[in-house]
Amino acid sequence: MKILCINPGSTSTRIAVFDEDKKVFITNITHANEDLEKMGDVQGQLEYRYDMIADTLRENGISVSDMDAVVGRGGAMRPMGGGIFSNNEAMLADCRSGKYSEHPSNLGCQLAKRFADGAGIPSFVVDPPLVDEFDECSRYSGFEPIRRISAFHALNEKIVARYIAQKLERPLEELNLITVHLGSGISVTAHRKGRCVDNTFGSGGDGPFSPERAGRMPVLELARRMSKSPESKNPAAWKKFFSKQSGLVSYLGTNDVLKITERMESGDALAKDLLDGMAHMIAREIAAYAAGLEWQVDGIGITGAIARSGYIVGILQRETAFIAESFVFPGEFEMEGLADGGLRALRGEEVKEY
Repeated sequence: MKILCINPGSTSTRIAVFDEDKKVFITNITHANEDLEKMGDVQGQLEYRYDMIADTLRENGISVSDMDAVVGRGGAMRPMGGGIFSNNEAMLADCRSGKYSEHPSNLGCQLAKRFADGAGIPSFVVDPPLVDEFDECSRYSGFEPIRRISAFHALNEKIVARYIAQKLERPLEELNLITVHLGSGISVTAHRKGRCVDNTFGSGGDGPFSPERAGRMPVLELARRMSKSPESKNPAAWKKFFSKQSGLVSYLGTNDVLKITERMESGDALAKDLLDGMAHMIAREIAAYAAGLEWQVDGIGITGAIARSGYIVGILQRETAFIAESFVFPGEFEMEGLADGGLRALRGEEVKEY
């Protein structure tokens, strides 16, 4: 069975073809910022991205009519449990409107549906970003007007949890796991018997600081500084600052962990302190979620681009070895996650309606 996978990002669209679980084609179609800006909002990019995907497939001799299904990355949809979802009008309407968030991933289900309908085959979405399987007690922030929400690297962390289950040769539904996605943003997630019952909402200011994000901060000092800032009434500016201009980049002027590691190895004490501090905060978060799982943890999965850093991974493994064995999966596995979901759907696993 052949599956076409489509994953729209901020300035690129990744596409891949899988034959069963074997990746037979993958490419990253880049989009110039100046081209995207001409189209206004995200929805205005739909035709542009569709045409670029169609051209790329044609240039590589790939026909959608040879596929058995098309799977798109889920966009910002209403919070719901994870799984495989068929594309329907309600899902498409929410992603077109951007009512939950405006993000390029909102185009994923629309592109998948359009290519699939043209070939007369089914289209699916797998583990969208707002997967919500929280325990109810995890929603309380400590301040009544604000509730903690589930938002994490769901697609990558869900497939990594499946990889750990395969390594342990046990059903995912029997395991308690913790996964850590290490990228420009960092998320830590507790999986209880296949459900993601708690996670850090990194882009919302929770959890460890990361290469670009501030993470959890002392609230009173933050409020004091914000009240005195000329940008105090400009929430968009603060959002950009906390999610794109904080973390390692605010201290060192770069979000490149490899370059920061090189600076550390050249004797830069601040670079070492910051890498140590970031890794230590991640390890603390892992331990906190292990406590929430009553210390019954079967494995820890470390993934994302920064999982290629032996220095960071070494600290995490050393500081969490008492909890459980760790498994390292460097890079991202979003395309594999999409293909795995599509394959399970075609094999008869339950497909949910949005």
